[in-house]
Amino acid sequence: MNESKKLNINHAVARYLVTKGEADFNEVYRSLHAEYRKKIAYWSTSTFMANKHDVMEIFDDMLLRSLDAVEKNGGDFVKLFHLSLNSRYKSLLRKLTTRRKFEQYEVESEEDEKPASFEIDSGFRIEEEIIAKKKADQRQLIDSLLNDADAKTTAIVEAFLVSENASPTAIGEALGLHHSTVIRSLKRLAGKFDSKKYGDYTDFLVAL
Repeated sequence: MNESKKLNINHAVARYLVTKGEADFNEVYRSLHAEYRKKIAYWSTSTFMANKHDVMEIFDDMLLRSLDAVEKNGGDFVKLFHLSLNSRYKSLLRKLTTRRKFEQYEVESEEDEKPASFEIDSGFRIEEEIIAKKKADQRQLIDSLLNDADAKTTAIVEAFLVSENASPTAIGEALGLHHSTVIRSLKRLAGKFDSKKYGDYTDFLVAL
């Protein structure tokens, strides 16, 4: 990316952080996506472990996180986004590689081992109860955040809660919305969320 384009995107980000307008957000998204379109396509096809949905989920997530970081701390948005995107992609590949090796090991182990009976330790039941309570708390918080939300935002959050592929791109396709619309809705909802008290708002989208 040349300096002129980088400067234009950083200016668009600065404008969006002041206005929080839909048109300004769209300009940031379109400009950034145009610069990374080839990289997204390459990452999507260069390995069978990650598809376009995976890569776009990373792109959207890093866009939101970078906007939040620059809004709170200032700095060079384009540089931060670039470093964050590359780091997250490498992290995803490591995670998928580890998972694949584990699955292969599991298959090999199943072929060699006979089924063994065992009793469920009470610790597992306690853990299940803790997880169930956390999910109930998460659901209650989500409901409170959605009290005065419009129908579109409510539909987006509900779709996240029940979707197996909970990414802005996938949710947008399911609801007939552009994924930038999904991102904006979540961004507005995040503005009502007390991260100091509850942590990262994205964790609460796995409540179900």
